[in-house]
Amino acid sequence: MTFYEIISVIVASLAFLLSLYSAINTYYEKHIKTKIYIRWVHEASTQLNISLLISNMSSRPATLTHIFLENNDDTVESSWHHTRLLSQTIDNNEKICWSDVTPINIPARSSSNPIICFQHLNNFKLTNNLVLIYIVDGVKHEQSFNVHRILQNSEMLIALDYQLKHN
Repeated sequence: MTFYEIISVIVASLAFLLSLYSAINTYYEKHIKTKIYIRWVHEASTQLNISLLISNMSSRPATLTHIFLENNDDTVESSWHHTRLLSQTIDNNEKICWSDVTPINIPARSSSNPIICFQHLNNFKLTNNLVLIYIVDGVKHEQSFNVHRILQNSEMLIALDYQLKHN
């Protein structure tokens, strides 16, 4: 084998390895799973408000189509309509903070911070452990969350005021 033949084999091998690496990396980036975290929870009589952080680091957009809460051997779906959480009048201009509803679209390599409401909860007891069932891109997931932040009414007003001013 001549020197030029050896060089061409080395270059072809390097090109193959780089294209293989690129194919594996592209496949991996397309199939990164969407992750959901609970930021805080607020309970108001028969309504539960949950602030979620939905992270989609995939190279494809994701859609969260349904969210369910397991409640004492019962499953409750999130509210199908927007719920008024807070309204403020600033300079004779009323600003309203609404809850979010499904479906929630999350663009590629980004995150979303919705507030989801579960209404008409019967005999619900808020604990530090919540079980959510959610469907992302047609795939059903069931996840148990440890709730680190349960907001009181005054803290809820501060959180929603921040949401109003920064959205």
